[in-house]
Amino acid sequence: METQVAPPPVEDIAKALRKIVATGLPVSPSLTDETLLGLRGVVARSINRDDRLGRIKALDELLARLLVHYPDDTLGESARILFAIAPGYRGSNLTTRREAAAGAAEREVDHFRKRIEPEIITGVAWQLHRDSQNYIPRGRSVPPPLEASGDSPTIRAGDVANKEAAEHEELLSRLWAHVYALRAEILRVERLKNWPHDPTEPTTSEKVLVEAIAARDYEVDAVKVLIATYTERYGQRIAHGDAEFNTEALLRLAGWESGL
Repeated sequence: METQVAPPPVEDIAKALRKIVATGLPVSPSLTDETLLGLRGVVARSINRDDRLGRIKALDELLARLLVHYPDDTLGESARILFAIAPGYRGSNLTTRREAAAGAAEREVDHFRKRIEPEIITGVAWQLHRDSQNYIPRGRSVPPPLEASGDSPTIRAGDVANKEAAEHEELLSRLWAHVYALRAEILRVERLKNWPHDPTEPTTSEKVLVEAIAARDYEVDAVKVLIATYTERYGQRIAHGDAEFNTEALLRLAGWESGL
């Protein structure tokens, strides 16, 4: 499957999204739409970029996240109902969802269908377009601008657009801070095991090693607690730069093995 060089126009993405709205989330495994499956943000989150079902899974999870943090509080619940991620609406038909979404927006159904629904779909399309601007096709030699890099710690307007988004970004940052701290402590322990007489350390190398092991174990516990907190609130997928990780993989990602 192809990866888009640049995100398609918002109106093209919106047109493709109507197929998703018709059935609701989760995205059907039969989806073959290149407009959506070729989005750079979808490809970047796919474990195997050449696997269509992998891209569908990435698209489904990305849409759910964007809808949770829909930027318009007035229409946020209507958007979640329309796309069938609001509790009680998964598997319901479009007519049922449309009526409920109109009610949540305090609008008449026909007005909602003609005016508000296109606005919501275009809003989600714009979010997908913006998301794909954060990524460049794999293999391209020119790096993206710093402000567009998914790995950059820069705080963007969307990160503090509302209380829920700010809380999510705060917890995500704290979790990754401890993952990197754990990696540093693992490296320190292994360094002291292999080179115990490093002149930069105090002379009592055995004591230093014991302290380093304690610091490593503290970070292991801290990561486990933060993983549990994150999983309870936001589910199993954790974003970092151009990729996503399963929460269970973070300790392994940091290099932790119980035998170390």
